[in-house]
Amino acid sequence: MSGAKKLLHNTLLLTATSFLMRTIAVSFNVYLTDKIGTDGIGLFQLISSVYAMAITFASGGIKLASMRLVADDRVSSHLSERQIMRTCLFYAFACGTIVTIILYEFSGFIGTKWIGDERSISSLKVLSLSLPFISASAALGGYFTAIGKVFRYTFVQLCEQLLKITVTVFALRSVVSYGLEASCIAIVSGMTVTEIFSATASAVLYRITSKKSEFTDKLKNISKKLLHIAIPDAIGSEMRSVLMTVEHLLIPVGFKKSGINPQSAMSTYGIIHGMSLPLVLYPSALLSSLSGLLVPEISAQHSEGNRTRISYMTARVLHIALLFSIGTAGIIYYNAHEISVGVYSDENVTFYTRLLSPLIPVMYLDMTIDGILKGLDQQKSYMRYNIIDASICVALVYFLVPIFSVKGYIFVVFISEIINFALSFRRLTVVSEVRVDLFRDIVVPLGCVICTGAVKNIVSPIVFAGTGDKLLAIFSVSLSVIVYLIFLKIFSSIDNEEIAWAKNITVRKIKNH
Repeated sequence: MSGAKKLLHNTLLLTATSFLMRTIAVSFNVYLTDKIGTDGIGLFQLISSVYAMAITFASGGIKLASMRLVADDRVSSHLSERQIMRTCLFYAFACGTIVTIILYEFSGFIGTKWIGDERSISSLKVLSLSLPFISASAALGGYFTAIGKVFRYTFVQLCEQLLKITVTVFALRSVVSYGLEASCIAIVSGMTVTEIFSATASAVLYRITSKKSEFTDKLKNISKKLLHIAIPDAIGSEMRSVLMTVEHLLIPVGFKKSGINPQSAMSTYGIIHGMSLPLVLYPSALLSSLSGLLVPEISAQHSEGNRTRISYMTARVLHIALLFSIGTAGIIYYNAHEISVGVYSDENVTFYTRLLSPLIPVMYLDMTIDGILKGLDQQKSYMRYNIIDASICVALVYFLVPIFSVKGYIFVVFISEIINFALSFRRLTVVSEVRVDLFRDIVVPLGCVICTGAVKNIVSPIVFAGTGDKLLAIFSVSLSVIVYLIFLKIFSSIDNEEIAWAKNITVRKIKNH
């Protein structure tokens, strides 16, 4: 299978499993909202923000490093693959263990002073135990992505999701009557157990998959290359994570200062971050899968100095990303009510879902470009942009949210995403021969999605009248997707080469998995 076909094949495969896992995650989020309420979701989101920061520190850029090292070695064959992974896993466990100790010891201070709610302390302690395992999983995830064995690894992730739900539901049923603190402990216990399972299963899978190779005397070279890739990525991610955590902790505080009572502040935060944003980001599974797979593919081409191939891949990927993201933004905008009520049975989610939908092309494109830049060894630039973006966000949240409340925060979200995208896109134009056809890639899909919205608004009330909320959401979105694709074909935004390429891949049996 050619490189391009294998990339598309793996992208489709990873996207399918990613959509499945996101569907499970959103459904699980609906269950949690029903059990602990929107204010409970708000508290859980604050705990998750601190946890996400701890994961970033624990991982230390190891996923990108293992992915790049293995992908590059498959081109040059100068190093031992197992030696690379042993070095990566040692680095991962070391970072994870250090952060575990710090989070466990300072959980009281973080829960009381940062989150401002003592009920979060026990949850932070439980979550800290999972960090070394998450670090190891990140290293192994980079390895499986680099060698193209995505199906096996995503199967482990799917099992992890199912186990997490099973453990959490069982634990939550036992303690939900004891209050929000006990409920949060039950949820994070399920998360911790499944992270341990995931790391163990991934390690077993690695031993089965990896081939024995002779050890070399180039351990110093491996460590040097690892640090060259991991440290800039880690610093950028960590700085951004710290600033984003500060931002998220300041949001409920700002809401309170604006005059909203504490419970309403936590509830509003929970609706935006725990309900609306997951809906907006749900379709990004396609581009996040593609972005992750682009890193080793472009890294290998970059090592060979194949600029023509990189330019071709970049142009095609950006075309796909623009068609997909513009269509997704319009479909979610026109179906915001059906989706929000169908998923959460809560009309309050509709407003924020529709409000955030125009930002989708910016967020999705930024995600895609980040994958390309990482493959081009541009992690230092990526680090700078993350720090700049997050710093601006913290300042804006601090000054605007207490004055303008929710409107101020939504403004901050838009400014943040636009700045990050603008910086990343500019860098891409510097380091590659990026090509974007304004009419074919932007104007045509924008016109197609507007026409799609018009058709949906006419047809849906007539054809789907009296349909239940969940079915109405499924039918309306499905209709919109089909109509959008038809319009794209009519206006030749999807050419015959791309259709033949996709058809050729989708009819093949899964290979090399």
